[in-house]
Amino acid sequence: MRRRYLELKNLRWHFLVPLAVLFLLIPLMVLATLRNAGGGESFAECAIICQLFIPSFAVWWPLFVMNEYLSSPGKELLFVYKSWRDSLMVKMIILWALFTILTLLLFLYFTTLFNFVWFLFIAIIIQSMFLISLGNVLSLIAQNTFISLIVNFAYSSLFILVWPNSLLSIYTIGNFDHATMLVKTGIIAMVSLALLFCGYQLEKRLYKNSI
Repeated sequence: MRRRYLELKNLRWHFLVPLAVLFLLIPLMVLATLRNAGGGESFAECAIICQLFIPSFAVWWPLFVMNEYLSSPGKELLFVYKSWRDSLMVKMIILWALFTILTLLLFLYFTTLFNFVWFLFIAIIIQSMFLISLGNVLSLIAQNTFISLIVNFAYSSLFILVWPNSLLSIYTIGNFDHATMLVKTGIIAMVSLALLFCGYQLEKRLYKNSI
């Protein structure tokens, strides 16, 4: 865990961006939405805001940490690890778990504004895992994280703002007031696990087995 701490500390001001989105931008946008709605509950609008920003910025820390491995001189030496516990896949899972805990704090605040928020929370943490695992694979294939960031934000913007009902979309539009709103979530979770496994195999093939 100390190594994870040092990796995040090395991000400098980049570390603060997801925190600003979670605890400043999103609450202000949700409160503005409620005010424009005349004080009534507007959970569907809140769900759109959360799905647009939270999964998108879930990839921020993982991709910037990966950048240290993919872009630095002598990067092959960074991939010499003793066990699978030191792999990039495990780093992605740990950073996803940390981001999930922070997202939970935001949703505890949302419980003071809305009746029930936990189906939306479940959907968002799975969406976050999907984008993190996708970014991991794309970064290993392209050997940089910039392309993955572009794909991430383009995907989120396109499929939640323009084409939310597409079969390729991981997002769901609605109030998230019943379990049927999570129909996509199970499939997305399985695809995310498959992408994580693919990333792990790519990492071994590109680095560990070649050193």
